[in-house]
This record gives sequence, structure tokens and C-alpha cells, in this order.
Amino acid sequence: MFQKTALDLWKEEENRNGLVTFCKDLDLALGSGISVGMITELCGPPGSGKTQLCMQLAVNVKIPRLLGGLEGRAAYLDTNYGFSPQRVQEMAQACYSHCTNVALLHELNAIEMFAGFTQATALDDIIYAHVSNCNQLLEALAILQNRLYDGERIKLIVIDSLSFLIRNTITRSLERVKRLHEVLTQLHKLAHRFGCAVIITNDITTRISDAENSQRPEEPQIVPALGGSHTHKINQRILLGRDESNSDHPSQRSPPTYVASIVKGNFRPEYTVAFRIETAGIRSVKCKV
Repeated sequence: MFQKTALDLWKEEENRNGLVTFCKDLDLALGSGISVGMITELCGPPGSGKTQLCMQLAVNVKIPRLLGGLEGRAAYLDTNYGFSPQRVQEMAQACYSHCTNVALLHELNAIEMFAGFTQATALDDIIYAHVSNCNQLLEALAILQNRLYDGERIKLIVIDSLSFLIRNTITRSLERVKRLHEVLTQLHKLAHRFGCAVIITNDITTRISDAENSQRPEEPQIVPALGGSHTHKINQRILLGRDESNSDHPSQRSPPTYVASIVKGNFRPEYTVAFRIETAGIRSVKCKV
């Protein structure tokens, strides 16, 4: 106990690569991308880009270490059949082309660097499972733990969508809290022990105050689902949504703009950036990768 100082932890954090999103502003706001060793929640309504970002991260985790990547595999646990191999293929092709251009620009040995990184291996290194209840989810996490102990380089675990699974298979609120605690505790252990980035997705819901017991009833609020106790178990929360500021101009043919707000994080108390979802995947608004 007390073998490390805050300085030791800071040095470890400084030397640790994050998982890039391909939205430069978001990566900078998060420090160096999605942090490893932590649970990051992507929260938002349907169509806000949660699954698109999950698939982009599952591709990006394969980026070679010489380019600042994690050079690992992704475990994708799908609860609502939102995973699209065709979409991942598009993202993998764009990611491979971008990384090749970066290597050539910096005069790196692209042949050696990309010996294990092709469009095909980018898909082959995403292991996939559909889970329909909490027992299957915990079983899947136990299998991943064994594979990690065996030395398999799984650097990203995605659960899309955790809220869909919990809210549609468990009716009693106390049972939901208990099972959610089990899942998040296991995810924390995997993230911390093996240095994985963990991504979970969550929906939003409407919270209405108790007007009978409140002297000043509040307006209904749009809040993340799964309850307040869940918030204490996640390390970072990114709220996703569409930018509706240009919705009154249908003549504009540019892709719609999305926003990502870091409402809980380690580097900024709250910060919002814009991004696009293009054919190539997640990209910054100001410049294209």
C-alpha cells in the first residue's frame, strides 16, 4: 500500500496513449482521445451518433503504436443489433488510407508498420457477440477476462447499448441497480487491470419532479437513463446530439453537424465540440482527415 505518489501516477498518465476518435477537437478536449483504464459513457437520443462513434473506435483501436495508436483488438457486445459490418468496412478503408498517408508523410516504413494492419485485419480484430440479457453479458465479460489473462491484446470493450439491455430485460428498479452495479464493477476491473478503454452507450429519458412534495415544481428535464447511482460508476460521460441550428436551411447540402458535450470528464468540467458523420466515419467539422 502507498507504493506510488501522485507524481508517479501523473507520469503514467502522460505516457499513456488514448484512443483517437478522428475528431481532433474532441480528442484534445479528452486529453488524448478516449482514456484507457476507464469507463466512458456515450449518451444521447436515437440518431445522435452513439453507434457510429462506437464502430469508429472499434476500427481506430487497430492503429499502430508508431502512429500513436493502441494496436489492439476490440470486443463489441451488441444488445440491439445496431452493429453494421458494411459500415465498419467503410470506416476501416478510410482509416487504413489515412494511416498510410501519415506514415508516408513522416517517411516511416509503411510496409513494416502495416504488416498486421490491413482493411481485412481491421475487421478480423473486432470480435463480436450479441447479448440479450445480463447473464449473457456477465458471461461474455468473464470470457473476455480469461482471454485477457491469456495475453490477448484486447484494448477496447464496447457495450452498445447497455441501457437497452437493462431497461428492457429487468422490470424491478432495485434489481436494475444491483445488476448494473455487477456489470460496471466487472468493467472497472477489466479496464484497470488490463488497460482497456471501455465504452458503454446510454439513452436519455424525461425526469419529472414530484409536484405534490415540492413547493416549486420544476419543468420536466431530459436526463441520461439508468439513474443517478449509475453516474457515480462511470468515469467520463459524453452527451451526443445533432446541431439543429441549420435545420431551417434545407437548401444546404453539407452533412448534418453533430455535437459532443463532455459533461463529466477528467480534463475539463464541461466542454462542447462539433463533429460530422461522413462516409469515411467520424470527422472534425473544420478540417477533414
